[in-house]
Amino acid sequence: MAAVGVCLVVGLFAATGRAGAQPTALQVEAPGAPQYVHGSDGRVHLEYDLIITNVFTADATLTSLEVRGDGRRLLVLRGAALAAVTLPPLGSGPTARIAPASTVVTLVDIALPASAGRAVPTRVTNRIQYAIPPDAPARSLIGSTTITAPLLRTDRRAPVVIAPPLRGSGWVNLNGCCSDPTALHRNVVLSQNGTYVTPEIFAIDWIRLVDGRPYTGDGTHNSDWPAYGAPLYAVADGTVVSTVDNLPDIPPRAAPNLKRPQDYGGNNVCIKIGPDRYAVYAHLQPGSVRVRRGQRVRTGQIIGLLGNSGNTTFPHLHFGIQERPDPLSKSEPFEINSYTVEGTFDLATSLVTGTPHRERRSLPLIGSVINLPAR
Repeated sequence: MAAVGVCLVVGLFAATGRAGAQPTALQVEAPGAPQYVHGSDGRVHLEYDLIITNVFTADATLTSLEVRGDGRRLLVLRGAALAAVTLPPLGSGPTARIAPASTVVTLVDIALPASAGRAVPTRVTNRIQYAIPPDAPARSLIGSTTITAPLLRTDRRAPVVIAPPLRGSGWVNLNGCCSDPTALHRNVVLSQNGTYVTPEIFAIDWIRLVDGRPYTGDGTHNSDWPAYGAPLYAVADGTVVSTVDNLPDIPPRAAPNLKRPQDYGGNNVCIKIGPDRYAVYAHLQPGSVRVRRGQRVRTGQIIGLLGNSGNTTFPHLHFGIQERPDPLSKSEPFEINSYTVEGTFDLATSLVTGTPHRERRSLPLIGSVINLPAR
């Protein structure tokens, strides 16, 4: 029986499909193809995740990740820098150590040089190095502590360009893409029907600043938040595929009452704006939805009001483009056609820093404070 067990283990570790491949302690895969978006920092960001599972008998520690694209080195992370972008699924603290029979997610954000313009590599390779204890049980089975996988082809579909879902000044991307691994949107990876999905990589949580503050008083009432009640606009011509309009708002910082996945979006509107492209607006005020299923809408049409329903701790708009008519389906990259960046918001100090500039066809990055045209 022992000999059979060893054969099975070797088969598991070495099932790479390449002659001469060595058994490794880690299995590495990606939820999908790398996707790209032009950010408000003037650079194209290439985004994807690596799902890394330890199938060995002892802890494995990631030591380096090198990403190359079209023959060029795009990214190198080592030690603490690699640990900072590696987390267990659904968050908790960063780590480079993977316990046996455990999985982590390494969040890959590659900011291409500004000189590259909007060009992206056609494919990327990943080279991961790790360490395991020399005295680990069955250590002699491991033939390599270097993994050269997976080879990924970049999604060639360009980000969809949309009109803004909001209007006016002082709107902040409080939670979104791309470079902050602690952002909840960026580090959410779910398992769905035998595969992985990343539902929020490019989605944005919008709040609004007035006099540098997101709320007045102690912020314990929805009306304390200047974002509350703001009109929400159709970002493109399309057809409404679903609405929810009967869930209550909750007080800021209250625990939401969530009983099923469908509750997370609260009151919401989903509009099909193209093949495999659905604009999703979540956390609307109850009774504020102004469209119905099957209705054709035009760009700029009011579809509801910003609220505080569903999985939320304060009034904000969760907005994203999804692959399917489901807020928990794969997040798709999008760019807003025109806006002005006022600066970057620091939540700890309530300061906005940076030089204002105009943007066209880009995604406001996390922390961006932007002004949106009135029409």
